[in-house]
Amino acid sequence: MSTTLPQFDVPESLRLYRREVTAGGLRFHLYDAGRGPAWMLLHGLADEADSWRHVIPALAQTHRVIAPDLPGFGRTERPQRAYTPGFFVRAVAALLEELGLGEVALVGNSLGAEIAARLALERPRLVNRLVLVDGPSLGGGVSPALLRMLVPGLGERYYTRLRASQDEAYTTLRPYYADLEALPPEDRAFLRERVWARVWSDGQRRAFFSTLRQAALASLTGGSRFREALKHLQVPTLIVWGEKDYIVPVAAGQALAALIPKAKLQVIPSCGHLPQQEKPEELVRLLLLPALLRREPLQPTFDLPDQV
Repeated sequence: MSTTLPQFDVPESLRLYRREVTAGGLRFHLYDAGRGPAWMLLHGLADEADSWRHVIPALAQTHRVIAPDLPGFGRTERPQRAYTPGFFVRAVAALLEELGLGEVALVGNSLGAEIAARLALERPRLVNRLVLVDGPSLGGGVSPALLRMLVPGLGERYYTRLRASQDEAYTTLRPYYADLEALPPEDRAFLRERVWARVWSDGQRRAFFSTLRQAALASLTGGSRFREALKHLQVPTLIVWGEKDYIVPVAAGQALAALIPKAKLQVIPSCGHLPQQEKPEELVRLLLLPALLRREPLQPTFDLPDQV
């Protein structure tokens, strides 16, 4: 008897906004909602655009909101290649150009924050505002769970072993929240099914390990250059951090705010690594702060060394 593997089902609240777009030779799954000035929301490692499911409808009341599954994750194409930071930057830039958005307010969480920051440095004419949510970490400490995943072979064995128990797979989400059990029952049910789909996806597993290890390599070989470039970032920047982020502690957000000129740091109380899921109303309030003003067209301030 055949067994149907778990799927990345689209939440009912987002089905109306679902689109597929081909850009840069890749087929993207994304959500496209609302009208007005454009926002693009980039999720983190081993996540999908559904991470923004509570943010998209709220922002779409006054803005156009684009939220893609990044290459390798969710329902977007998963090419067999190295998932370097530069690859993600070029993929997102190609998507922005294909959509013809001009310039956008770019929001990134965790891995998505690093992609957003690199894109703003490399292609500032595409970005009029930047919001970095619990990332990038700038090469700070790595949580024990992620450290284990960095070891070739050991990480893959641990990841695959999660297929033995949906309860154990769900438990791996706890460090990402200040209090996972305090989420509404429907959110906990959604996350329980979603993490189960992730651990059963061979394609997403390959993308996860490639992304994680390439990011670590980039931090070792080009981290100091990236940090230096952030000192010259000219895009108005808001930094948002969860007070109880156990993955990348709030001290990393403070360090980031000290690097980026005129960046504003806002800390969300009783919140972990994923404010868009744990405190979406507060995140939306911060995203709509009027303090981030538009800026004049700028020249690139950072050339990515990664051309792979």
